[in-house]
Amino acid sequence: MEKVTIVGCGNAGLIHAAKLIEKGYEVCLLKTSSVANTSYFDTIVEEQGFQVNDTTTGNKFFARPSLITRDVQVAINFADVIIVMTTTLQHEDVAKLISPYFKDGQILVLCPGYMGSLIFKKYTDKDITYCEWETTAYNGRIMDGSYVKITFYNPRNAISVMPASRKNDVLDVLSKMFDNTKYLRKNILESALHNPNMIVHTIGMTFSASRIEYSNGEFWMYREAFTDSVVNVIKEFDKQKNQILNTFGCESLDYFEAAKWRNEEDLSIDAMEVFKSFAESSNKGPCFLKHRYILEDVPMGLGLFVSLGKVTGLETSIAEGIMTLTSALVGCDLKSQSRTISSLMGKSEDEISVEDILNLIE
Repeated sequence: MEKVTIVGCGNAGLIHAAKLIEKGYEVCLLKTSSVANTSYFDTIVEEQGFQVNDTTTGNKFFARPSLITRDVQVAINFADVIIVMTTTLQHEDVAKLISPYFKDGQILVLCPGYMGSLIFKKYTDKDITYCEWETTAYNGRIMDGSYVKITFYNPRNAISVMPASRKNDVLDVLSKMFDNTKYLRKNILESALHNPNMIVHTIGMTFSASRIEYSNGEFWMYREAFTDSVVNVIKEFDKQKNQILNTFGCESLDYFEAAKWRNEEDLSIDAMEVFKSFAESSNKGPCFLKHRYILEDVPMGLGLFVSLGKVTGLETSIAEGIMTLTSALVGCDLKSQSRTISSLMGKSEDEISVEDILNLIE
């Protein structure tokens, strides 16, 4: 079995660490920030692990990582596979921090990606294979600073690999680690635009802004936000997204059909019924507007999407409108903070062609 280092000790990092430990993998937890979840990390260090309640299987167990550390060099040297589960906003800082210790032959997995592999690649000359998930294999959260609760399992999850020539080898490794990860996207651009958060988080938050502020914490986005009129906005966004995907030779897929594919074992069920069922099991929140659903998914997801529209000459009016509105709602210019294909490639959109991008990522 490969040794795995998970970078990021928040909800997603601990959930996926727990599932790997349960399978018998040697796992290292690397804490890179000194802000979020610090007290719980200190508890994990003291107890040399953490309690897990997996409601998807009914299993309760104590997850004991092989290594728990803030020492970057030790953590990266430990690993055959490195899984970065920080927010995409942190990719640049994390890349600078961990890339000096990369070794030839390692696999670097980003979850989520938003084409962040290109950031990590520019900081190393080592022979690294890059992989991006479009969403997590499991959902859940840290409960009351005392245990980790796993609440949802995606029956299907897809990855993209760069360079594409290694895709089958990487899929073989990751499908053994995570049973649902058995599917391939064409490239990291396809994974980025199939990230559901770029759509559902941004549209859901924008059209619920007053409700979030009025509710005093009693708000369930997935249950409340997606009325028929808001679903219409998602469908219009889908049309624009799929035009760009088609231009790059990628698979076009509507949001709700993609959600059904990820979330439901029985693909004969209507996509909207699957979404409603997921919504009923979803967690409360968000309870404030300056949340990662806006602060991350707008600049990292929509910003990238709009820039790809500039390269292709295709319309991205829904995304542009959401970016303008959310910038006003949270009082900061999210457009200026965006990850764009220009920032990733180091030249302006009018100097970049579709072929340039495909040659870089495949």
